[in-house]
Amino acid sequence: GDERFNLVYALSVFTHLTADLQLAWRDELRRVLRPGGFLLVTTHGRSYVPRLAPDERERFERGELVVRWADVAGTNLCSAYHPEAYLRDTFAQGFEFLQLDAEGARGNPTQDLLLLRKVSA
Repeated sequence: GDERFNLVYALSVFTHLTADLQLAWRDELRRVLRPGGFLLVTTHGRSYVPRLAPDERERFERGELVVRWADVAGTNLCSAYHPEAYLRDTFAQGFEFLQLDAEGARGNPTQDLLLLRKVSA
């Protein structure tokens, strides 16, 4: 149902989706969060830049989301790389941007932790 949860988390999910799928799922998670509820997600951030090709690095540095293997979205082959500017300006729409903790998810490999709060309607 709508506005059902105080916290929703998605670990290593948005890192494997295209831009359109990411925004659709962001909107769905916002729908089920109560006003003031928190969304915690992990992303591939700046620590992943060395893995990118030169043209991908340029796009990342311009604040653009970079997605590889978009035709297999939802699998581990599809990889999305999230610059902070994209997270703030695009991904966080409808939320208050609270914190981005670089490599804060200390799995193997590490990912960035993003914490958002749903803006009250």
